[in-house]
Amino acid sequence: GGGVGRGGRWGYGVGMGVGGGGCRREGWEWGGARIEALAANDVRFSQNTVSYNKVDRRSGKRYTYDDLVQSMKTDGWKGDPVDVVKMPDGAYTSMDNTRISAARDAGIDVQANVRGFNDPLPADMIATRRFGDAKTWGEALTGRISNQKPPSFGNANPNGSPTPPKVTGKP
Repeated sequence: GGGVGRGGRWGYGVGMGVGGGGCRREGWEWGGARIEALAANDVRFSQNTVSYNKVDRRSGKRYTYDDLVQSMKTDGWKGDPVDVVKMPDGAYTSMDNTRISAARDAGIDVQANVRGFNDPLPADMIATRRFGDAKTWGEALTGRISNQKPPSFGNANPNGSPTPPKVTGKP
C-alpha cells in the first residue's frame, strides 16, 4: 500500500519506525541524488505555512494533514523521498514542508533526496519553469524562502526556518 500522501515506487517502511534520535543512517545513491534518512528535527522549512486539506497528486484522493501524521505514526515513511538542499551553512532545508512537519509530529525520520546547493535542477523543472528562473536547487530553495508572505519570514530565515510551518485551513 502507498499509505496517505505520495505513494508508489519507493515502498519505504523498513527501518523507518519511530526513533533516530538525531543520528544519521547510511544513505545510498539513486537517480543522481543521495538518499538519506534524516531526523525530521534536523531539517529546516522553506515555507511558513502548509495546508491542512491535501490532495494526493497521483491518485486525486483527498486527505488531511492529520491523516498524514496518523499514517506516518502507523506505517512510517511511505512514498517518494523529499527533496532537501544542503545549504551553505551545512544544514538541511526542505522543498517539501508538509511531509517534514508531519514526520516531526509523528516522531519518525525523513527519507530525503539530498541535493547540493549548486546542483543543477533537472532539465524538465528548468524547461517548465517550476521554480521560475532557478537553475540550481539552491536558487530554487532561496527563491521559495524569499517569496513567502510576509517578507519578514525570508529576511529572518534566509537558509530556512527551524520552526514548523503553521497548518492553515484546519476546521
